Amino acid sequence: MAKTSSGQKLKKKRITQMVELFDADIYSNTFLRTNFENLASKTSYSIAQLADLELVVPVIDCTSPPLVKDDPSLVRVFNLVRHKSDPTDLQLITTSVSLQDYRIPEANRVGPALVTTFFSVNDMRATTVDQHFVIGLDYAFTHEPLYEVYSLEGFSDKGYWNLTSIPEDAFMNPVKTVLTARRRGFYLNAETEQSNTRNLVWTLEQTSPARAMSRWEWKGQPVILDSWAWVHGIHLVFTVQTLFSLGVLALIIYRNVREGKVWIGDAFASLSNSTLMVRGLLVFASWYVNSEWTLLEFCISNANDLTGTQLVPIHSEIVHADLMVMFLSLFGLVGHITKERIDPTVGVFLYEAIHDNRQPIVKMNHFILNTVRKYSDAEYRRGIALVTELQREMSPMRLWTTDKLVGVDNSFVFASFYPKYILTGTLVLFVVVRKIYKQIYPEQLAPSLTGRSADRSTNERAAVAQKGNLTNFEISTGAELQARYGLISDYKNYVFFKGLKFASPDGVYCSGYVIINGKYLVASVDLLTIAMIKTVQTRFINVYAYEVDGYSVQRTARLVYPNTFSWNDLFHLNINILA
Repeated sequence: MAKTSSGQKLKKKRITQMVELFDADIYSNTFLRTNFENLASKTSYSIAQLADLELVVPVIDCTSPPLVKDDPSLVRVFNLVRHKSDPTDLQLITTSVSLQDYRIPEANRVGPALVTTFFSVNDMRATTVDQHFVIGLDYAFTHEPLYEVYSLEGFSDKGYWNLTSIPEDAFMNPVKTVLTARRRGFYLNAETEQSNTRNLVWTLEQTSPARAMSRWEWKGQPVILDSWAWVHGIHLVFTVQTLFSLGVLALIIYRNVREGKVWIGDAFASLSNSTLMVRGLLVFASWYVNSEWTLLEFCISNANDLTGTQLVPIHSEIVHADLMVMFLSLFGLVGHITKERIDPTVGVFLYEAIHDNRQPIVKMNHFILNTVRKYSDAEYRRGIALVTELQREMSPMRLWTTDKLVGVDNSFVFASFYPKYILTGTLVLFVVVRKIYKQIYPEQLAPSLTGRSADRSTNERAAVAQKGNLTNFEISTGAELQARYGLISDYKNYVFFKGLKFASPDGVYCSGYVIINGKYLVASVDLLTIAMIKTVQTRFINVYAYEVDGYSVQRTARLVYPNTFSWNDLFHLNINILA
């Protein structure tokens, strides 16, 4: 016996050296043999063939994923057995064992369970594989699993196996309906509030013994809950505002085409710096309200995509929209501080290019990648339940379930947004290059409406003379064209004609104004309010308009009443040069 024990210890040592994460307690002969014998003795009342079988030797595949990845909740064993009545009759019983969550909704009962499926093979040419379910509820809080046979009824709407027990004595032990799955994922405060979990079950091969023995494939259903998801409804408001602005722009383009002119304005013109800042603050407030769940979920999902540890599905379009709003707001702020106009096309292109390539960018920096990997691996294994010494003696297996996120690892979040720092740096570099370019190639002062040299000379002198003067349009509206900076396309502020200075059509539109039917100048953001005033026939808020006479704007505004404009007027929007 001493020699045999010494030989087993030597064999364990060799296997441990071959497989770095090998758990000698789970894969010990004692545990595997005891578990199989318990299974056979406790379930033979329903599966009669087990009563005549005895275990010869348990066989382990040292390349199986649970073994090489040190998964203490899974074990797969190929049990070589023989018939007691005929010891020469050998067959292989493959057991797939998972320590996972179960719940019995009718009894409001939850806990861990040792779920086992097994099938026997004595001919690899067989065309059917009979899978059996055996479950020991509340293991490993008992010294040995109280196995009971179950039948699979189907799947629940959340991806659980729906199993019905087949008790030995239905009078003493009533039939139970059990939902069980291997649960992975994380949550913030409670699973019913903010959680990202997956309910996993393995596929049951029914036709090929070879496939049934060689594969242990899992499938699952993600369950994503966020009781504060309503805060993302602000994007619906942003969408309505943007669609309305595009509708106004489309009407102006259409009117210009009808007049034989081609003009395409800036779709971002209606988004002033203040509007962008407000949007950014609203998104930031939404992050605060939902306890930064959206950001944490994105960072963890991104980290697992980088490391390949697990798949964490998220609603990526929400994070994409949040981050785009935040960074476009940042672009507008940078432009305002540096007194530069940053083309929205450049801003959106930079954001999309770096956001779409964020993972390759992180992989290029080993320090950042290691920081992300360290947190990802730690979070992945945080779901392994902690046990006491007594529980450790009861079973070497561990329940692996969902885990609660406690606190925020600032170094991990900082590393996760490393590509966005490159985005910000690239934008600042773009602004610096633009400043240098303007110093080398200063912009001409006198864009002209005429091509004659005499007129050009007059316009040049007028431009220099009137450089500091404001047009009536600017005086009336308070929109100083030269002070329009931020996230907006570059355009000429003024045009000069016969020595006179006019606000350019782009300047008028990008300042947030349009001309209604050639008669009134109004702020484009007030158009929807004007339409509502006409609809309800009540002036519930003060809206002002400036009378336009040709190219001239009156310096005093007048109130808008329900009958000030007709519906036909509101569909005749245009822009023009204004003195």
